[in-house]
Formats: sequence, structure tokens, C-alpha cells
Amino acid sequence: MSSQSPAIDVKGVSKWFGSVVAVNDVSFQVQPGITGLLGPNGAGKSTILHMLTGKASCSEGEVTVLGQPARGNPEIYWSIGVMSEHEAVYGFYSGREFVEFTARLHGLDPIAGPVDRAIGLVGLEDAQHRKLGGYSRDMRQRMRLAAGGGPGARPAGFGIG
Repeated sequence: MSSQSPAIDVKGVSKWFGSVVAVNDVSFQVQPGITGLLGPNGAGKSTILHMLTGKASCSEGEVTVLGQPARGNPEIYWSIGVMSEHEAVYGFYSGREFVEFTARLHGLDPIAGPVDRAIGLVGLEDAQHRKLGGYSRDMRQRMRLAAGGGPGARPAGFGIG
């Protein structure tokens, strides 16, 4: 991928579920950086995110991420992270325990260094030993980001050289 290429390229994408059209002929490009996807309820935002992350196929069109097809491409999944608004944390874990748990699920060994780095990247070193149940929503989201943000995503500091 050249520096001129978009990080995400969506070309003529449509998605329907039976007779329900969720997304109709959408095209856009996203350059590297932070991007938000905004729109009213039912506009197709979640459906587009599912297609961008390879969780859903396109009925028509093409989605590429970093110049590669998004669907059926496990290698590209390590480069994609999506943070949904729906939280999935265990409040009885400390922030550090949660990130360590995720590291074990990803098969990392040793985990101490990568966990330290991930927690440092989200700026929660001082709160890492507190229970997640006592965190603010922002803090829980940042610790979720350190832990990977969701299924398939590599935790923030894991494997980054």
C-alpha cells in the first residue's frame, strides 16, 4: 500500500437482508487517522462497520482495508480495531487483570511487558489495580482498548515493535 492509498476503500457497497435494504450503493475512502461514522438510527452504520471488519459480506460492491479485501482475510483482522458503545467488561477484574486475561486469550507469552505497554498507551497506569466496576465509562473504554477493543482485534500494545 502506498502512502497515497486510502486506509479504507468502499466501492459501490450494498447490503440487504432479504427484502430489507440496510446499505445502498455506498462509496467512500478513509485516509489514515482517526475517523468517526455518524448518522441517525437505522442509517446502516453498524452494517458498514461489520463489512469493514470482515464480519459481514457485501451483497454488492467491494471493501478493502490497507489494500486488501476485508472479508475472509484473517491477516487483515490484526490491523482492524472497532470500539462499540456496548461494553463487555468483568467489573470484578482490575483493569490489569482484564488486559492480562485478554492477553492469555490471544496466546501471548510472556504477557507482562505487552500488558504494561498496552496500559501505558491508554494512560491508565495509576488505575490499573482498581476494579473495572469502579472506573468511569471513559476509563473502561480505554482499558477495553488496551485489551483489544473486541473480538479479533490485537490488544493495543501487543505485538507492536
